[in-house]
Amino acid sequence: MVKTPLVWIAPGGRKRTIAIAATGGDVTTNLSPGTGKRWVVLYGKIILVADANAANRYPAWFITDGTTVILDLGKKNTAVTAGLTKSMGISTRESEGAEDVTASLDSEMMLPEPTILEGADQLRITILAGLAGDSYSGNVVVMEYDV
Repeated sequence: MVKTPLVWIAPGGRKRTIAIAATGGDVTTNLSPGTGKRWVVLYGKIILVADANAANRYPAWFITDGTTVILDLGKKNTAVTAGLTKSMGISTRESEGAEDVTASLDSEMMLPEPTILEGADQLRITILAGLAGDSYSGNVVVMEYDV
């Protein structure tokens, strides 16, 4: 069965792509709309490049209220090990099988629909057991509104 997504595009909003520059694997990224803004998170992708050190790394996504984790969106089920490059996406669509995970994604997490962030709320990206020599980058696409 194909899931029909809700439509959350309204007058006054604009689509925005937020770039995540190359970040060390031991560093957490917190994306937040800030004061007077609301985001509806649409989709995103990170690419993790693991260094040559032996370790099992797991890219993970969370929603926070600015401090406390409110929702654990999940982590990559299989470890990213030494020397590998793997990607992980988030989206509001439901995969229908392996053929729906495009060649550019190694795994995909399902976002609750809608995923709305406002003010100090955060979309948090972290690499569980990530190392300083690892690097991840990517982007997240949101609809942004003034509130």
